[in-house]
Amino acid sequence: MNKWKIPQSFINELLLQTNIIDLINSKIELKRKGSNYQSLCPFHSEKTPSFIVNEKKQFYYCFGCNAHGNAIDFLIDYEKLNFLDSIEQLSIINGQNDIFKSFFIKKNNYLFKKNIFFELMKKVKNFYQKNLFSKNNYMILNYLKNRGVKNDIIKLFNIGYSNEKNNIFLNFKEAEKKILIKSGIIINKNKEKNYEHFRNRIMFPIRNKYGKISGFGGRLVNNLKKPKYLNSSETDFFKKREQIYGIYEIFKKNKNTEIILVVEGYFDVIILYQFNIKYPVVAILGTSINEKQIQYLFKISNTIIYCYDGDSAGRIAAWRTLIISLTYIEDKKNIKFIFLPKGHDPDSIIRKEGKEKFEKRIEQSICFSEFIFKKLSKNNSLTSLSEKSKFSSLIIPLIKKIPGKTIQFYLLQMLGSKIGILEINQLKKFLKNKDKTYKNFNIIKKTPIRILIGLLIQNPELFQLVPLEIIATNLNISGFSIFLKLLRFCIKNPSYNTMQILEMFRNFKIGKILKKLTILDYMVEKNQTKKMFLDILIKIYQQQLEKKLEKLISKERKIGLNTNEKKELWYINVSLSKIKK
Repeated sequence: MNKWKIPQSFINELLLQTNIIDLINSKIELKRKGSNYQSLCPFHSEKTPSFIVNEKKQFYYCFGCNAHGNAIDFLIDYEKLNFLDSIEQLSIINGQNDIFKSFFIKKNNYLFKKNIFFELMKKVKNFYQKNLFSKNNYMILNYLKNRGVKNDIIKLFNIGYSNEKNNIFLNFKEAEKKILIKSGIIINKNKEKNYEHFRNRIMFPIRNKYGKISGFGGRLVNNLKKPKYLNSSETDFFKKREQIYGIYEIFKKNKNTEIILVVEGYFDVIILYQFNIKYPVVAILGTSINEKQIQYLFKISNTIIYCYDGDSAGRIAAWRTLIISLTYIEDKKNIKFIFLPKGHDPDSIIRKEGKEKFEKRIEQSICFSEFIFKKLSKNNSLTSLSEKSKFSSLIIPLIKKIPGKTIQFYLLQMLGSKIGILEINQLKKFLKNKDKTYKNFNIIKKTPIRILIGLLIQNPELFQLVPLEIIATNLNISGFSIFLKLLRFCIKNPSYNTMQILEMFRNFKIGKILKKLTILDYMVEKNQTKKMFLDILIKIYQQQLEKKLEKLISKERKIGLNTNEKKELWYINVSLSKIKK
């Protein structure tokens, strides 16, 4: 069962109504090739198409990175949605959104709570924004204007202000206060003493790509207290590590962009936006970007440029970011760095130098490869064999992390020129034991039982060929219990296709096994599928019967058989004679 309490029948119906070809074709261009459709994979960079979509199975698979799944999986991976949001999207696409919403009328349901939460955050945003423009807080408004933030930008980003006093208690109902306590906007130490988490802070609403406010960031007007920045507490609807400040503005204009600039602060995003920098700008909610945020940004852009202060702290943060980013660099996915003068951030430098000079800094940003070589060769003259060896031992593990083969080749050339080994084949030996980023499902050993399961999941109608005596048995073979479970499910649900069956087993261990076997190529002609399936099944059954027969005969010779065992011996002989005919 899915944890969202959505009826499985509704999910199956949605999948039945959804043509995966139409869905994926609305996101990326598909071209027909034989019985399949193909495209360049949207999940990794490649020059030749390896992304295949099968209309009959309603299933996609990439032979390059092994991304695979049904329509729900595609929305989860491509749009970076959770399971519930992907179901909601399919509901909208198929005109079933009213039915979808009806599952969440009860107050204990996720979607109901989610909508209540977003509505309350919107109300809190309005409260903070009204505070900012009140006569009592004119000094705060002047502070923003002195920093160069114009009124239209204040309103565009919904910037507000939280007073020193606990005014929020006077403006929200008791039921709302309970949610505000869970979200960390109100701190509840005991029943008698509650106070606002954000006091005397400029408030920045944090919006998702749809414009829904999930949390807030608060910045002190002066730097006398610590910490300078505070963020909302973690909730079911606000995960700090998943947030990207400014992402809504990108999706509002156009979600696909050549370059994305990543900065450290809210003001950096706002001021650069105000100066109308030609590339979109976002910020993360913390000191270090994480894998999920990098993957998300690479979905909408091919180049990420990180902008850091030029001091030692900025370079340490940049190096940490580089290490995290390496495993996501493909031949068409690149990262660069901008190091600003000491004491400056994007907000201050653009106000000092102007838009033109700042955009020149973007154009002159340092490629990650240059950053790596400069960092690792610092204080190393590379004049001795030991220095060259040490340098190589530091840089080769980093090169091995990068999936892009062209980029790897380029870095190897750079390494060769640095240490004096110009023969590329010699350098390639360093990468002989390269760890693979993805497991290749096609190297799974194709045992008879795996082939049997694979053929059945790919062609569920084959259940009709299975003799009754096999359905009723349970052979002592590894994997046969999985085959029986799948077989009995197909018998019980004869109209289900591959995609619907996989969805039924999504949250079970067997589901992962079936997914792997779904994409295996069994090298059999379409008109020979039934024969191959039945031949393998009968052969497995025959081999097991013969093993049992040998054991019973051996026992009969040694100590004799009881009545039941004699009946079993007779039954096996009859069954084998039928098979051999």
